[in-house]
Amino acid sequence: MANGKLRDYVWRVLSFLAERSEFLDSEHPAFQFPEPDWVENTKTLQATLIFRDGSRLHVRATLDIEYDVREFDYAYVYYDSHGARVFQYDDAPHHPEVATHPHHLHRGENRILALDLPRVDFFAMLEQALNYLR
Repeated sequence: MANGKLRDYVWRVLSFLAERSEFLDSEHPAFQFPEPDWVENTKTLQATLIFRDGSRLHVRATLDIEYDVREFDYAYVYYDSHGARVFQYDDAPHHPEVATHPHHLHRGENRILALDLPRVDFFAMLEQALNYLR
């Protein structure tokens, strides 16, 4: 029932967004969120969320559905309203010196750190971005 798991995941994501809609500017021309069928067919989540203050979260994750829906090959990049990178979580293997390799965090423009969260996924990353707005 891979499709059922993926469909449930997509609807959880959409519900999570709807519960936080007061923070989002879904009318902004750069706001993008894929149709559920596209996510199911490609097993990827790619989105650009624009917040009411002009900040944005870029989302890219491949979805593994073998046992449960798990995100890998991900990058979540949050920019403030001036376009400066606030944080980026990704699992690219280019920082082997980090204790949580390949998973790591970029703070600002140049700091590379070990993960500061137990799990990196869409839900945690949206909450991280919202923490900057609250």
